[in-house]
Amino acid sequence: MLKKSSRLSAKEVRDIIAGARSARTSLLSAKYIVGDEPLRAAVVVSKKISKKAVVRNRLRRAVYRALASYKAHGVAVIFVQKIPEGALTPAFSSELVVLLSKLT
Repeated sequence: MLKKSSRLSAKEVRDIIAGARSARTSLLSAKYIVGDEPLRAAVVVSKKISKKAVVRNRLRRAVYRALASYKAHGVAVIFVQKIPEGALTPAFSSELVVLLSKLT
């Protein structure tokens, strides 16, 4: 899990969604602003992905775990678009790394 100081507030998420660039992979998409500060992020998993909060939270935590080990700069909001076949597979983490590399 990311430290609270590394996560975005709801107001910051709305501001980024309103005026940011975007990048996509097959499972994830991101709205982002490139900056000089360390990576700050938020993860959004829609109810369209799963009606069950347990599934949405598991996916959100998986993305946060992968983000914790990744050192990048800027601000990003990551959206989970699809549930991966094995929800927490290494491919899911590798897609996140590919997405983050597109952001810089």
